[in-house]
Amino acid sequence: MNYLAILIATGIYYVLHLLWYFPFAFGNIWLKLIGKEEISKQQIIKESIIMIFTALATNFILAYILELTDTTNIIMGLLITVLLYAGFVLPIAINQALFMARTNIKLFLIEYGYYLVGFLISGTIISLWQ
Repeated sequence: MNYLAILIATGIYYVLHLLWYFPFAFGNIWLKLIGKEEISKQQIIKESIIMIFTALATNFILAYILELTDTTNIIMGLLITVLLYAGFVLPIAINQALFMARTNIKLFLIEYGYYLVGFLISGTIISLWQ
């Protein structure tokens, strides 16, 4: 496994998360959709620290799966990445949205679209650097 690729993919995944929820992107829309005006700085810091480790775990596992499948080209890397998202992230996202009675499609796309974009970026970086 290319550990540098994993670290770079993790950094980009993390920065994407921060930018995704910034007010100029989807942050204000997301806050409105969840019925809040703001989130405390302490909560943002706590969740951001946790996000670093979850992004690292996600990218490490993705790299491991791409290595197990001997994926070294971008097409196969993206295909496997999309399959992992569709098979694991999306079903959990749907179940969680239903369980929490969150039926707003905009909210769903904001919250789980981020993961799809993050997965695709990570899959691209890791499959190219395997």
